[in-house]
Amino acid sequence: MKFQNFLKLNPLCPTKRWEDTSTFFILTPLLIFQSILYIFFFFYLSPILAESKHHKIQPPEGDGITILVEKGQTLSIISKTYLDDPRKWKELLKSNQIDNPNLIIPGMKLWIPKSLGKKPLADIQRYTGKTEVLKISQKQIDWSGASVGEGLYAKDEVRTFKESEAQFLLLSGSRFEITENSHIIMEKGKSDTDPDELYLRRGRIRSIIQRKPSSNQRMFLLRTEAAVSEVKGTDFITEVDESGNTTLSCYEGMVAVSAQNVTVNVGSGFATFVEKGKPPLKPFTLPEPPKPKDE
Repeated sequence: MKFQNFLKLNPLCPTKRWEDTSTFFILTPLLIFQSILYIFFFFYLSPILAESKHHKIQPPEGDGITILVEKGQTLSIISKTYLDDPRKWKELLKSNQIDNPNLIIPGMKLWIPKSLGKKPLADIQRYTGKTEVLKISQKQIDWSGASVGEGLYAKDEVRTFKESEAQFLLLSGSRFEITENSHIIMEKGKSDTDPDELYLRRGRIRSIIQRKPSSNQRMFLLRTEAAVSEVKGTDFITEVDESGNTTLSCYEGMVAVSAQNVTVNVGSGFATFVEKGKPPLKPFTLPEPPKPKDE
């Protein structure tokens, strides 16, 4: 805005003389101070007042998530990142009582209602002992205690401690269980047609994968530091030891285990071992379960 136009819009400055004559308008110290206050209010205080109004919103407990707007994040970026349908950005503004998208500034909090947000990749069904969650999807840097029904999104992490375990249900209907001293990371494919993915950093996980009509469709990918397991409907257990080596035992169905450009198919009743940096071993028969001793 030109300085001349600004003076015309500023109610604190008399403008009649400016309009009637070409003589340069001389501002007194008082008018200069008033003009500075005017600029300060509209360019600095207005967004703060809008944010203060926004902070009065109290989202219902357990309904969606609350994010902290980061520098460079626009309404478009926020909608694509957090909304299940980015076209519903108007509903997001309405939920947060924001009339002007330009008032979304770094540092302010935005509530993403559950009805608008992306669907979680999995939910925590149950847990015992000490189980913690790191919500990377919400930019959290500290671990917090898990809760039943809590949604897990891409990059979120879960870890269990001694004498602890947890069970999760994927959106696809598949479920998995981790035992004590385990650590898993939720992964997401590049598209909605890609299979569910998990990364097992350490510990032991049992995966029970929901079968789909097409037997040739990839159902699930389980990654470890040493190997990748591709599943098409099965029940199997994966373990990662302290050295990063992987052992996979299949109890139902078929699992394709790949490492170092070598793939082996592990069928029901078989297992394989993958040393980090080496190809998987040829599948070997699982040992028979121990029989109870006669009394």
